[in-house]
Amino acid sequence: MQNHCRRGTLLATTATLVIFACGPAYAESYVFDKRRTEVRFTYFMGLARQNGRFAQVDGTLQFDDHAPERSRVRATIATASLQTGQPIVDDALKSSDFFNVVAAPTMTFQSRSVQSTGSDTAKMTGNITVNGITKPVTLDVSLRPHSNPALKYSIGARRFIAKTRIKRSDFNMTAYQSMVGDDVDIEIDAIVRKKQ
Repeated sequence: MQNHCRRGTLLATTATLVIFACGPAYAESYVFDKRRTEVRFTYFMGLARQNGRFAQVDGTLQFDDHAPERSRVRATIATASLQTGQPIVDDALKSSDFFNVVAAPTMTFQSRSVQSTGSDTAKMTGNITVNGITKPVTLDVSLRPHSNPALKYSIGARRFIAKTRIKRSDFNMTAYQSMVGDDVDIEIDAIVRKKQ
């Protein structure tokens, strides 16, 4: 009888351990570090490459190391935070001909699905809203350990990079087509920290 009881206890303990080890994985919540995140964009004016950035970016990331395909990202960019280093160009890009910051004070990205392409890279599809117009887009993303020494005590912080290309004409930005290229390359460069 004692051996039978011991055997039953052992089986129950083993089953508990298996359930614990194989239980469902959970996504962790991260937030974009606003001081260490920006959205960069690049376009061509004639043959010259032009660069700019948005300095005010807010966002969240849900990430599961064991099931990265379940990851979710949402980002919101303040269009008035646009900077090119040239005030005249800034004013033109903020006008109704381009980002229309008065009528459309924010741009957003909301992910829909993720397909892993490597140990720390993926294709992420979602919707981007620019100038009040929403279009589907695919981003090449990576999530890696950060190398920022200022965050050496921020356990679990990572660097999130997302790149894509859009056509400005898709978002009703059609001014100066003879001078300014239609393609705009976008890169989100974010440090994400575990949500407290």
